[in-house]
Amino acid sequence: MLDKENLIEKSSFLFEEFIKNNSKFKTLSHFRRSPGSYLLMLKIMEAHFSEKELNVEELIREIPISIASRLSLFSVIDNAQKKNFLKKINSLNDKRKKKVVPADFFVKEFKDWLNQVFETKRN
Repeated sequence: MLDKENLIEKSSFLFEEFIKNNSKFKTLSHFRRSPGSYLLMLKIMEAHFSEKELNVEELIREIPISIASRLSLFSVIDNAQKKNFLKKINSLNDKRKKKVVPADFFVKEFKDWLNQVFETKRN
Protein backbone atom coordinates (compact mmCIF):
# COMPACT_ATOMS: atom_id res chain seq x y z
CA MET A 1 0.00 0.00 0.00
CA LEU A 2 1.23 3.46 -0.86
CA ASP A 3 1.94 5.95 1.87
CA LYS A 4 0.87 9.58 1.74
CA GLU A 5 4.17 10.80 0.23
CA ASN A 6 4.03 8.21 -2.58
CA LEU A 7 0.44 9.13 -3.34
CA ILE A 8 1.36 12.81 -3.56
CA GLU A 9 4.38 12.04 -5.75
CA LYS A 10 2.42 9.81 -8.15
CA SER A 11 -0.48 12.27 -8.40
CA SER A 12 1.94 15.08 -9.18
CA PHE A 13 3.79 12.92 -11.74
CA LEU A 14 0.57 12.07 -13.58
CA PHE A 15 -0.56 15.70 -13.59
CA GLU A 16 2.79 16.96 -14.93
CA GLU A 17 2.98 14.14 -17.49
CA PHE A 18 -0.44 15.02 -18.86
CA ILE A 19 0.30 18.74 -19.18
CA LYS A 20 3.78 18.29 -20.64
CA ASN A 21 2.97 15.54 -23.12
CA ASN A 22 -0.29 16.96 -24.39
CA SER A 23 1.64 19.94 -25.70
CA LYS A 24 4.50 17.79 -26.99
CA PHE A 25 2.54 15.10 -28.89
CA LYS A 26 -0.28 16.33 -31.12
CA THR A 27 -1.84 12.90 -31.65
CA LEU A 28 -1.81 12.24 -27.92
CA SER A 29 -3.42 15.62 -27.31
CA HIS A 30 -6.20 14.78 -29.76
CA PHE A 31 -7.03 11.50 -28.07
CA ARG A 32 -6.63 12.60 -24.46
CA ARG A 33 -9.34 15.27 -24.67
CA SER A 34 -11.96 12.94 -23.25
CA PRO A 35 -12.07 9.56 -21.49
CA GLY A 36 -13.78 7.95 -24.49
CA SER A 37 -11.21 9.12 -27.00
CA TYR A 38 -8.37 8.17 -24.67
CA LEU A 39 -9.75 4.63 -24.44
CA LEU A 40 -10.13 4.56 -28.24
CA MET A 41 -6.45 5.40 -28.60
CA LEU A 42 -5.41 2.63 -26.23
CA LYS A 43 -7.57 0.02 -28.01
CA ILE A 44 -6.33 1.12 -31.43
CA MET A 45 -2.72 0.77 -30.33
CA GLU A 46 -3.35 -2.53 -28.57
CA ALA A 47 -4.81 -3.95 -31.80
CA HIS A 48 -1.99 -2.45 -33.86
CA PHE A 49 0.80 -3.94 -31.76
CA SER A 50 -1.06 -7.26 -31.52
CA GLU A 51 -1.38 -7.22 -35.32
CA LYS A 52 -5.13 -7.73 -35.00
CA GLU A 53 -7.63 -6.24 -37.39
CA LEU A 54 -9.95 -3.84 -35.59
CA ASN A 55 -12.96 -2.47 -37.41
CA VAL A 56 -14.83 0.67 -36.47
CA GLU A 57 -17.87 -1.15 -35.03
CA GLU A 58 -15.74 -3.45 -32.87
CA LEU A 59 -13.77 -0.47 -31.63
CA ILE A 60 -16.92 1.49 -30.74
CA ARG A 61 -18.34 -1.52 -28.86
CA GLU A 62 -15.19 -1.74 -26.71
CA ILE A 63 -15.94 1.59 -25.05
CA PRO A 64 -18.75 1.48 -22.46
CA ILE A 65 -21.70 3.71 -23.34
CA SER A 66 -21.48 5.14 -19.81
CA ILE A 67 -18.14 6.70 -20.80
CA ALA A 68 -18.95 7.97 -24.30
CA SER A 69 -21.83 7.81 -26.74
CA ARG A 70 -21.50 6.03 -30.07
CA LEU A 71 -21.95 9.36 -31.83
CA SER A 72 -19.11 11.03 -29.93
CA LEU A 73 -16.79 8.06 -30.60
CA PHE A 74 -17.60 8.12 -34.32
CA SER A 75 -16.86 11.85 -34.25
CA VAL A 76 -13.46 11.29 -32.62
CA ILE A 77 -12.57 8.65 -35.23
CA ASP A 78 -13.74 10.85 -38.13
CA ASN A 79 -11.81 13.87 -36.81
CA ALA A 80 -8.70 11.75 -36.33
CA GLN A 81 -9.04 10.51 -39.89
CA LYS A 82 -9.41 14.09 -41.20
CA LYS A 83 -6.19 14.99 -39.36
CA ASN A 84 -4.52 11.90 -40.88
CA PHE A 85 -3.91 10.33 -37.46
CA LEU A 86 -5.94 7.27 -38.49
CA LYS A 87 -6.87 5.51 -41.70
CA LYS A 88 -10.08 3.62 -42.33
CA ILE A 89 -9.41 0.82 -44.79
CA ASN A 90 -11.73 -1.80 -46.25
CA SER A 91 -11.45 -5.08 -44.38
CA LEU A 92 -10.00 -7.96 -46.36
CA ASN A 93 -12.59 -10.33 -44.89
CA ASP A 94 -15.69 -8.15 -45.30
CA LYS A 95 -15.67 -5.17 -47.67
CA ARG A 96 -18.59 -3.58 -45.78
CA LYS A 97 -16.42 -3.18 -42.68
CA LYS A 98 -13.75 -0.51 -42.25
CA LYS A 99 -10.70 -1.37 -40.21
CA VAL A 100 -8.98 1.32 -38.19
CA VAL A 101 -5.23 1.71 -38.68
CA PRO A 102 -3.04 4.31 -36.94
CA ALA A 103 -0.80 6.46 -39.13
CA ASP A 104 2.92 5.74 -38.90
CA PHE A 105 3.68 9.07 -37.15
CA PHE A 106 0.91 8.32 -34.63
CA VAL A 107 2.53 4.96 -33.83
CA LYS A 108 5.92 6.68 -33.49
CA GLU A 109 4.53 9.36 -31.15
CA PHE A 110 2.75 6.73 -29.07
CA LYS A 111 5.96 4.68 -28.70
CA ASP A 112 7.98 7.80 -27.89
CA TRP A 113 5.41 8.83 -25.29
CA LEU A 114 5.36 5.40 -23.60
CA ASN A 115 9.14 5.19 -23.60
CA GLN A 116 9.43 8.65 -22.11
CA VAL A 117 6.78 8.05 -19.42
CA PHE A 118 8.20 4.76 -18.27
CA GLU A 119 11.79 5.96 -18.49
CA THR A 120 10.95 9.05 -16.42
CA LYS A 121 9.03 6.97 -13.93
CA ARG A 122 12.01 4.64 -13.35
CA ASN A 123 14.36 7.53 -12.57
